[in-house]
Amino acid sequence: MTPRFLAAALIAVSTLVRPTAPSERAAFVTTLGRDTVVIESFTRTDRHVDGSIVVRIPGTVLCHYAADLDKDGAVTHTVLDIKPLGTPDVRAQRVTMDFDGLEVHITTDGANGPQSATRELAKVAFPFFMTGFGASYGLYSSLGMYELFLPRVLSAAHDTTPVYAIDMATLKTGTREFVRHSPTLVDVDYFGIAWTHLTVDADAHITSVNASQTTEQTQSHRTDFLDVERLAKAFAAADHAGKGVGAASPNRIANGMIGSTQVSVAFGSPKKRDRAILGNVVPYDQVWRTGANEATTISFARDVTVSGKAVPAGTYSLWTIPARDGTVQLIINRQHGQWGTDYDSAQDLVHVPMQVATAATPQEDFTIDLTGADNNGAQLRMSWDTFVWTAPIAVR
Repeated sequence: MTPRFLAAALIAVSTLVRPTAPSERAAFVTTLGRDTVVIESFTRTDRHVDGSIVVRIPGTVLCHYAADLDKDGAVTHTVLDIKPLGTPDVRAQRVTMDFDGLEVHITTDGANGPQSATRELAKVAFPFFMTGFGASYGLYSSLGMYELFLPRVLSAAHDTTPVYAIDMATLKTGTREFVRHSPTLVDVDYFGIAWTHLTVDADAHITSVNASQTTEQTQSHRTDFLDVERLAKAFAAADHAGKGVGAASPNRIANGMIGSTQVSVAFGSPKKRDRAILGNVVPYDQVWRTGANEATTISFARDVTVSGKAVPAGTYSLWTIPARDGTVQLIINRQHGQWGTDYDSAQDLVHVPMQVATAATPQEDFTIDLTGADNNGAQLRMSWDTFVWTAPIAVR
């Protein structure tokens, strides 16, 4: 998933707003494998959009957003409320924005009380709400907001429409791209590393969203309007009863000893969630991040060999390339501390083959551990679903 913050972004392309819009009332249900992780409902007219989003990872958080538009479709006022209902790890806050030409006046009201700021904009801004909590779950984009400007994306002279954005929380600016492939398919740039695929009907309504190529790995489908606040209360009750979804990919640490030499592996542990893993969640013939969240790391207290290749003492990131023919390459990379999609092949130290086996019973959680350790060596083992990959480690 990218990023560990809650964000709301403003698209600074006023020409993307349709001049008039009929009243719309709908919902989107977003799933991660078998689990429903986000539900959004919204009501929209040509002058106002009002929506609620319940996010279930790492615990239930209810978000409410609203935007007022003038008769030309330019934004005049937005408000965002964040209410944690099933987790202590997210703070409650309200963010209000008022637009005055190329200035936006921002008021935040949270743990530190009301605070105000003014920011100059390069262009007249339009609201674009995104939300995500914690390192183990990426950003969810408000699909109700997308639909306000999709008609202009679909009718634009060029297939690619760049959008200039300012983050409501951090005020950082950046550009995203919307790419029209056909009247029914639009791709949205996902932080420059992947694409989210929108399927659209003849009325420019989003019918489904495929984010399986992003770090979110989610699917969204349009439904009739749902009572999100009622659902949020039920989800929060499940959290408090210990039956919530929980973190998408909890961070784990596996420590082991080879004689007196300590080996430590830190990784994010995604769940199977009834998904096909190899060839789907874990792509064939591509570098896999080998876990989730930050790049997976391994630390050696002394010089070792991995599958016979020398590796000096230190900390490294781990990557793998599972091939369609069943072989797997392990990559030990000098860079560490980066996000799990930031792979730099120029930093590779060694590539070594892994031994491949198949487990009789599918395993729900991705796991890395050390097995068979003695004074001379151990096996570095990676397992998930039915795959088991190992590589020998020996102290030099």
